[in-house]
Amino acid sequence: MPRNEHTQHEDRSYVIGRHSAVRTSSYVFNQLIPYIGNKRKLLDLITMALGQTEPHAGTPVFLDLFSGSGVVARLAKTLGYQVIANDWEPYSEAINGCAIACNHAPAFAALGGYDSALNTLNSLAPRVDWITEHLCPRDDNNYDTAVDRMFFMRKNGLRLDAIRHQISEWFDQDKISLNEQNCLLAPLLYQTCYRSNTSGVFKGFHNGWGGKTSTALYRIAGDLLLSPSLFYDNGLHNEVLRDDAQAVASTLAKQEVSVAYLDPPYNQHPYGSNYHVLNSVALWDKPEVGPKIGARTKSAIRTDWRTERRSAYNYASDATLAYRRLIQTLNAHAILTSYSTDGTVPLLNILNANLERGHVSVVMKEYKRYRVSTQRFSKKPMNIEFIVVLDTHHKADTSAEELHDAITTAEQCANDGHPESG
Repeated sequence: MPRNEHTQHEDRSYVIGRHSAVRTSSYVFNQLIPYIGNKRKLLDLITMALGQTEPHAGTPVFLDLFSGSGVVARLAKTLGYQVIANDWEPYSEAINGCAIACNHAPAFAALGGYDSALNTLNSLAPRVDWITEHLCPRDDNNYDTAVDRMFFMRKNGLRLDAIRHQISEWFDQDKISLNEQNCLLAPLLYQTCYRSNTSGVFKGFHNGWGGKTSTALYRIAGDLLLSPSLFYDNGLHNEVLRDDAQAVASTLAKQEVSVAYLDPPYNQHPYGSNYHVLNSVALWDKPEVGPKIGARTKSAIRTDWRTERRSAYNYASDATLAYRRLIQTLNAHAILTSYSTDGTVPLLNILNANLERGHVSVVMKEYKRYRVSTQRFSKKPMNIEFIVVLDTHHKADTSAEELHDAITTAEQCANDGHPESG
């Protein structure tokens, strides 16, 4: 049985209030970055899907190919799987390099321990560097949004710059290892999200602290301080990769994994541009972002997502082919695909690609659709989040049309019964 640190079995189901990322003592949810497509509210559905897979002789291996925030990889770790977490965004590699690759806090021998290292970072003098210069106003009280970017209050930009500079120096001086660096970057990346003057993504910022309602001012205006990450020791060697999902599937094709979990992007919005600030903090390469004025440069979005991390899943013309190829390449006893009726890949294409490999079943759940404004009326307030469970060791015994009808009927019933749809 895996050894348990800071978590209980019941903490695998998200409970509002109890599992607030900033304060929860649950390993699965602690310091979990706010993330579009985050599966924190669907872990019960994923656990149900895992229950439909066959037991594996020996140590079961869970391959999470689009790991993102890492919440599903964390779940798998607590369930006794040896976890391989992959995502090609640098911020994800750092976050999961802490939460997944490390079973306990690294020693930080050169710095007197993990808590001591964090205390040193929290006590640094402010520093003007890339974040302060490019992502903060010149003055927190007297700003001009036609000139100033307002991703962070300047006081927190100075803190971010000082902390990231020191982490970089420690790593360059061999005072910390890669794992130790990740265990400092993970809480820093969480604070980068938590203290940002945004609604969750970094494609834009509020014109004024907290926007028109200032509802999030308590976090935006608070002082940035790092808290230690929580760890879970499953007694196994867990691995974190940063590569294209298809490349990983090809590399690992010689040995069958127990479960491969797929949560590819659902729409045209690339994560590399949505979370470009996190990549800049993780890489600390201080990219050229251009002048602060202008529609194309206001958000300071780095451009390498177009060349280095362009995802086929963000393009309707490419997504189906990429998904089918991935399903055909994976060497896994069970392949679980988490998707939505709002996804770019047509539902029938998802189902047919799986039926070509073996036996398919579906678990599903009603889910309130994401909307930037909760005040805006929606003709379709609910969708169906579903997981396609593919058993590659057994033959298909149903059709794509039958499964498609079950999912679409469930969605229609969910919206018919929702007061907003009337």
